[in-house]
Amino acid sequence: MPGLIGSQGVRPGALNMNRVFRALRYRTEQAQKVTYHRPAIYKTDNYGVPSGTIGSNEILVPDLPAIIRPTVTADYQQERAGNNIIGAARIYTPNITTIKNLPNFDQDNNTNFNEIEGWDRLITNYRSVCSIPTDVTGSWAAESGSISTDGESITNTLTGNGFFKYTATSKNALEADRLRFKIKTNFTLTLASFSVLNIGDATATPSVSAQTLTYTPSSLTIPSGTWLTVDVPYISGTTATSVYRDGTRYATTVGGTYDYEYNVNQITFNYTGFTGVTNTVQVKELEFYKSVSWHVHSLKDMTDGYIIFNCVRTRGRDDARRRAYD
Repeated sequence: MPGLIGSQGVRPGALNMNRVFRALRYRTEQAQKVTYHRPAIYKTDNYGVPSGTIGSNEILVPDLPAIIRPTVTADYQQERAGNNIIGAARIYTPNITTIKNLPNFDQDNNTNFNEIEGWDRLITNYRSVCSIPTDVTGSWAAESGSISTDGESITNTLTGNGFFKYTATSKNALEADRLRFKIKTNFTLTLASFSVLNIGDATATPSVSAQTLTYTPSSLTIPSGTWLTVDVPYISGTTATSVYRDGTRYATTVGGTYDYEYNVNQITFNYTGFTGVTNTVQVKELEFYKSVSWHVHSLKDMTDGYIIFNCVRTRGRDDARRRAYD
């Protein structure tokens, strides 16, 4: 909609960003909910050199409405360290007042967030690599409970604490670098951990057994009645990440011997908090996806209705070579 949001130097007038976002979301993936990421900020010594002490923890918050208008989505570069992919985009977000009305951005809840600043990242879903079906019950099982679906989400009606899981024969998720899902309960549940199991390689010499990658949030409770979006890295070298709920950060450890080149076999959710009545846990929009991390380079415009950021893509993976180099 170039005439609406002014790419040709003509500043648009009043713009209902929420209405535009809803209209575009059903027609193009340029309108999507992105994940806002500000890496941890380290304190400095008397000479301005960053120390190893974190002064402000990372902010990793999904579900920020945005419209992405790439100038160059992918510019393939040959660099000294190998191939790289760069790009540039103009990203539109709601005004700062609207953003701060979102629970995770509300400064009453999240005192570390004031505004979107330079070199903060807006992580977009470039493409879904592996979607896990939640509209059918096949391949889902529960340790303590029964599985059903409403055609959109998978539901576990609990009979006790334990886990429920999805098991696949083999799903290729090599090109993915993030894992995302939404979870809701009708009681206060503690999400003890969630994990991904790969299939290993029985034909290798020596053979490689199945491996588990476990995400363990610190005391993450999920209140009744509201969907919580979890969006975490799924990439080698990750040892810690964050899950945010209502502006509160829950530090999440990522551990286990795990080779991302092997196909995914299983995803498991471990929980506690069963109260003895009819408790349910629902999961939907479970997927591994390939992301693009757009870094805020400059603020182009700010009005009562929207903010426009000029963003750059500084790094991208060459998946063909990643697979070839093993």
